[in-house]
Amino acid sequence: MGRPPRPEGSEKVMSIADRVRQRRLINRQNRAIDRAWMTAPTQSMRDEIAIFAQRRSF
Repeated sequence: MGRPPRPEGSEKVMSIADRVRQRRLINRQNRAIDRAWMTAPTQSMRDEIAIFAQRRSF
């Protein structure tokens, strides 16, 4: 048997394609942040990038 049906409107249902797209976007953003952090010329810039990365919403 399967899962019991969810109540209407209780959760946002994501398709597998949506999950793959979301994961790919998150990975792309993580790589961009890593590149920016590695190429930042000063520690203060690295600190700002780290703060920015923590404030991201998924």
